[in-house]
Amino acid sequence: MLPAWSASSTTATGNTAAAPTAPAAPPSSALNALAKTLQANPAATALVAALQQAEQQNKAPVPVQKGLIGLISDSLEAVQANYGQVAAPQKYWQQQFARAGNELSTLFSRQNGETPFLVLAHFVEMLALFGFVAFVLQYVGKRVRQHFGMQETLSTDPSIKELSIYILRHIVPLVLALLVEIAVVLSLPAALGRALATLLLYTMIGASVFRAVCAIIFSLSYSGHRNVAIHILYRRAWKLLYFIGFAGWFGDAINNPKLYTIIGGALSSLVATVANLVAAILCVVFALRFRRPIAHIIRNRSLEVRSTHRARMETLEIVASLWHYPILLLAGGVSLATVFGPASSGAALDHALSSAALLVGMFFIGTLLQRIGHGKKPASPRRQSPYMLRLKAAIFSLLQIVMWIGFCELLTRIWDHSLLDYANTTQIGHLILAAMGKIGLTLALAWLAWILLDTAIQEAITPSRSGRYGRNPSTRMRTILPLLRNASLIIILTATVITTLANLGLNVTPLLASAGVVGLAIGFGSQSLVKDVITGIFILIEDSMSVGDWVDVGNGHIGTVEHLSIRTVRLRDGNGSVHSVPFSQILAVKNDSREYAYASLKLHVTLESSIEDALNLIQETGTEMMNDLHLRRLLLAPIEIYGLNGFDLHGAILTGAFRTRPQAQWEVGRAFNLRIKAKIDATTTVTFANEWSSFPAAPAALPESQEAVIQPVA
Repeated sequence: MLPAWSASSTTATGNTAAAPTAPAAPPSSALNALAKTLQANPAATALVAALQQAEQQNKAPVPVQKGLIGLISDSLEAVQANYGQVAAPQKYWQQQFARAGNELSTLFSRQNGETPFLVLAHFVEMLALFGFVAFVLQYVGKRVRQHFGMQETLSTDPSIKELSIYILRHIVPLVLALLVEIAVVLSLPAALGRALATLLLYTMIGASVFRAVCAIIFSLSYSGHRNVAIHILYRRAWKLLYFIGFAGWFGDAINNPKLYTIIGGALSSLVATVANLVAAILCVVFALRFRRPIAHIIRNRSLEVRSTHRARMETLEIVASLWHYPILLLAGGVSLATVFGPASSGAALDHALSSAALLVGMFFIGTLLQRIGHGKKPASPRRQSPYMLRLKAAIFSLLQIVMWIGFCELLTRIWDHSLLDYANTTQIGHLILAAMGKIGLTLALAWLAWILLDTAIQEAITPSRSGRYGRNPSTRMRTILPLLRNASLIIILTATVITTLANLGLNVTPLLASAGVVGLAIGFGSQSLVKDVITGIFILIEDSMSVGDWVDVGNGHIGTVEHLSIRTVRLRDGNGSVHSVPFSQILAVKNDSREYAYASLKLHVTLESSIEDALNLIQETGTEMMNDLHLRRLLLAPIEIYGLNGFDLHGAILTGAFRTRPQAQWEVGRAFNLRIKAKIDATTTVTFANEWSSFPAAPAALPESQEAVIQPVA
C-alpha cells in the first residue's frame, strides 16, 4: 500500500493525463498537502481542530472597550472621525429632538381618550394620596417623639440614637408614603396623570433623601476645627445639593421602560439625557465652587491624629488638594460621550451618576462606622478594658478597608467590569486573588498580635487603672519592657515580610540563608558590638541599674541613668553633661539608689571641749531632724551615734550616721551641718577644732565622687 502522499500524487497525475483537452488545474500547495496528511492521520485530528479554532478566533471581531476610559477614547475617536463632517452629531440630535417633539405633540392623543382635565385630576389625586399618607405618618411620629421627649432637630455632634431618630423623621415617612402611592398606581390602569405624579414624587423624595444623607455626613464631620467649612456648606451649598439630587433622580426615573408606552421612548430618553447632563454640570459647579471647604474638611484632624499619624496626614493633604479632579474628569468624560458619542450617551451618564451616588453612599457608611467605632463620650465614662478599646478600633478599621474594597468592586461593575469575575475566570487572576487573600490574612494576624502585645506592654509601663486594682510599675519593668517592645516589633515585622514574600511566590530559603551568613559575618566583624549587646542583656536581666538610678560605672562616668538601650547606657552627671557608655566598658556598677543609703556624720572638736556635751548636741540635733516634717520623710531610722572614733592633730573625732532613703543622704547631711553649727555657736562648752566643722557639706550639685563627702562606715 502506498503512503497517502504517494496516492495523492498518483491520483493527481492520472487525472491530468486522462483529460488533456481540459485546462490545467493549479498544483496543490504545500499547505494543502500538509493539511491532507494531517487529516489522514487520526492522531493529528486534535491538532487540526486547534488550528481551525485559532484561525476563527483571529478572524473574530475585537470586542468594544467599555468603561469611563473607553468612553473617553471612543469620544475622542468620534471627534476625530467627525472632524471633517461636523454635521453628523448635529443631525443625530436634530432627529432626536424631532422625534421627541412629535411624541410630545401626540401625547394626549395617545392616552386612549384621556382628556387634559382627566390627566390633571389623576395627577392631583395621586398627590393628595401621597400627602395624606405622609401627613398621617408625620403626625404619628411627632406624637411618639413628644411622648418620649425626643429631640426634633439634628445636633452638631449627633449620636447613633439621634441619627436614627433623624432618619425616622425625615426619610422613612416619605419613603413609606411613596411606596403606598406606587402600589396604588400599579393596581390601577395606566394613566398619564398618575405616571407624572409618581415621577414628580419619586424625584422630590430622592432629592430630599440625598440632601438628608449629605446633612448627616456634615453633622458627623462637625468639630471645632471644621466649623467654618461646615457653616459654608450649610449656608451656600444646601440648594445646590438639592438640585443635583433632583436632576439625578429625575433622569433615573423618567428613563424607565414602563413609561415608554405612556410618555414615549424618544421623549423619555431625551429628557433623561438632558437631566443627567444637568446633574453632571451641577456636580462640576459644586466641585469648583466648594473645593476649599471640602479640602478643609478632609485635611483637618484632631491634634492627637496630627501629632501621632504623620503619614496619614500627608496622605490626607494629597487627597484634599486633588479631590475635585476625579469629579471634573468624570463629568468631562460623560459630557464628551454625550455630545460626540450619542449612541452611548445614556449609558455613560447613568454610569457617572451611579458612581457619584455610590461614592456619597460610601462616605455615609464610612462616617457611620467611624461614629460607631469612636462613639460619643458620655458624661460619666466607665472604665473599659484597653484590650477591648484597641480591638474595637482595629475591627472598625478592618471594616472600613473591606468597605472600600467593596466600593472598588461595585464601581467596576457599574462600568461593565468586575474584579472578582476577572479573578475567577482567569488563571493569573485566580493566583493574584489567592496571594492577596493570604497576604491579607497574614497582615491581619500580625496586626492582631502586635495590638495584644503592645497593649500588654503599655499597660505594664503606664497602667490605665490605678488604686485598688492597679499597681505602679517597677523601675526594672519601665527599663526592660520598652526594649522588649522594640524587639517584638522587629520580630513581627520580619516574620510578616518573609511570609508575604513567600505568598508572592518568591523562594525565601536563599534569603534566609543569606541573612544567616550576613549575620555571622557581622558577628565576627563586630565583636565589640556583640559584647555590648550580651553584657547589656545580663545587666538588664540582673537589674543592676534602672532608669532614674544614680550610678558609678567607672572611668569617671557618674550620674543619673536617663536611658537604657540594648547596647549603651546614657547618664547625666551633676553638671548636666551626658555620658553615653557602651555596656562592654562597664566592669562594675556602683548604684546609690537601691533600698536605702547612709548619711555618715563626722565632727571634729577641740581637746578642751566636753565630749559628753558634744555627743548630747549631736543627739538633740538628730531628734530635731526626726521631728521635722520635711526631713522626716527622708529618714528611715533615728540617728546612730558611734561615739569617739579617734584623735588627730585638730582634736577629737566624733562619728555617727543617719539611715536615709536612696539619694537623700546629701540633703540630710546638709541639714545636719546647718543645725549642728547653730547649736555649737550657742554653747560655750563645745568648740570646733580650728573654728570649723570637720563634717563637709555636700555641694548643691551632686558630686562626681562621694569619697570627699560620705565616709563609709565599717
